[in-house]
Amino acid sequence: MAIGPFVRQLLGPFERSVSDIYRAVFVDLLVLAKQIKDQIPAENILEIGCGEGALTEYLSRIYSKAHLTGIDITPQVGRMFQGDLSRVLFKQQPVKDFVDQNQSCFDLVVISDVLHHVPWEMHQDFLADSAKALKSGGYLAIKDWESRSTPIHLLCYLADRYITGDRVKYKTLDQLRALIKAAFGEDCINKEIRIRPWSNNIVFFVQIQ
Repeated sequence: MAIGPFVRQLLGPFERSVSDIYRAVFVDLLVLAKQIKDQIPAENILEIGCGEGALTEYLSRIYSKAHLTGIDITPQVGRMFQGDLSRVLFKQQPVKDFVDQNQSCFDLVVISDVLHHVPWEMHQDFLADSAKALKSGGYLAIKDWESRSTPIHLLCYLADRYITGDRVKYKTLDQLRALIKAAFGEDCINKEIRIRPWSNNIVFFVQIQ
């Protein structure tokens, strides 16, 4: 059972501030957005699994002239976004349904901390569907949390498992690489970058031809 919704109700007007502090314990979203921008120029960006819009907000600031679309299956999609909505669109829609209607439309697709919420048997189809949204030569930025036997990993698991209520399951670095290569080819990964404050945060940059 997820305790997140109950806790958020208790926080009231402090929900946004507490959510930002909680998230920053595990990943620096501003650094993540800047690293993506440093690697990939883009004018039309899709974020898959954007949740309530935390990373979308940073991406919209860093890519100050780009148009962004955030999709998620949660009815709360984009709820906490604070930014320029003239350039940002949120949709409650599964990736397959969205991509069927929007193939080859985006320069960049961002998938951040989504894979460990998706059942492993669905990973290949999920990545293949995600790539269909890209124009030829476009990039996927795939960020996830690497499984390690460390106290911070245990804390991350407990937070994800009991705050979101999802049956999360993380991959090791080798498993993440193998998944991406199986989906897009042996030489598909252009670069890997770690994101502070924990080296468990890793981003793979994959170009789709």
